[in-house]
Amino acid sequence: MGETDRTIAAGPRLSPAEERLLLLLSRPALTPEQTATAFELCAQVTQWPLLITTSYRKFVLPMVLGNLSGLPPDAMQENLRKSMRTMSRTITSMTLQRLAAFDWFHAHCVLPAGVEYAYFKGPALASHLYPDPCARFFRDVDILVAAQDRLNLLRRARDLGCKLYGHAWADATELSLVDDTALEDFLFINSVPHIMTPQGLLVEMHTEIDYHTSLFDTRALLRGSMDVTIRGQPVRMLSDTEHFVFICYHHTRHMWSKLHWIADLDAFCNAPGFDRTAALALGRRLRIETTISAALELHDLASQGRHPSEFDRLTPGADLLQACLETLGGDLELETALRRRRKQRAFALGFDWQPTPVSHWHRVWLRLRKIKVSYAVFRRIPGGRNWRHLRYGCALGIRVMTDGPRALRAALGRRA
Repeated sequence: MGETDRTIAAGPRLSPAEERLLLLLSRPALTPEQTATAFELCAQVTQWPLLITTSYRKFVLPMVLGNLSGLPPDAMQENLRKSMRTMSRTITSMTLQRLAAFDWFHAHCVLPAGVEYAYFKGPALASHLYPDPCARFFRDVDILVAAQDRLNLLRRARDLGCKLYGHAWADATELSLVDDTALEDFLFINSVPHIMTPQGLLVEMHTEIDYHTSLFDTRALLRGSMDVTIRGQPVRMLSDTEHFVFICYHHTRHMWSKLHWIADLDAFCNAPGFDRTAALALGRRLRIETTISAALELHDLASQGRHPSEFDRLTPGADLLQACLETLGGDLELETALRRRRKQRAFALGFDWQPTPVSHWHRVWLRLRKIKVSYAVFRRIPGGRNWRHLRYGCALGIRVMTDGPRALRAALGRRA
């Protein structure tokens, strides 16, 4: 890595051997070959506290501890194992509480509302693919819902004590939506309503799974979703192929900056019946085949304990591996800086080998629609449901006058 990378990532860095070990341990389970490689790499670790802290920040500490526990006792010092066990118990306890809240939301809100839906990422993915879903940390729940069903689900959630929030910029505080007209207004201006369950679990309700390109057709995703059973409940999820293609696209946009995403790759690729050929074919239809191919290569490299320093010239998969490792030294601020350095915007996914999947004018529209207006301002503008588009235009004008041209510049030029 060059000096630019090291300047962006402030603070101490893991050595190449430590980076290799961390990515190797960031998966649900190790094969015998991976176990042997991990044990060899443990002998080269000189910064165990930094490795442990990094695994915590990157959401894989319980997995890392679980895989280290399968190594010979002399792989690491016992006092370090004890420290990791203490941290892991705290994280696992939190994950158990969130899984219980997820089960409550599904049983009491989603199923009774009778909506057409499919979960993706997070606890549904972990419960479906991981031997132990508690090993995969998550912060929130993502659910794809047919647009015509959003009102029913929001009404049900509100009546059961859930709190509703809008976009973080415009409506960061809880909104009091006492009637259907208020809910309809809320849905008119919010593409991703946020629901907070009584247990404190955040649920993001989507009508699209990606707002930057609109490559994924919601109706097709819902039609192709599959039935699974999670802790005794019937649950619908994105099909494995579509789910895998989406996470490859989404996580590549975010530079693979969270290591539980590497674990998700491993969980999919080692799932019985997973079809790489079908994933590549879907990527080809969506014009993101190079991204899917690179993500599969990333999985292979991370699974073998490889490192970008081994390459004279980076392949696409090694490019993703390097991006992932570059983000280990920081969090969102570092990820944002790296994406800015790569000039990653809605029309460029961030890597030279990724073609642009959408047309120029479609990109402009996708950016413009991301300008947010305040629900409180929108509600103060008089007029009923037949005047919502005009009211939105007025609220948008108020936003531009209040915030100046920054809102428009942010929509058209902000990094994706």
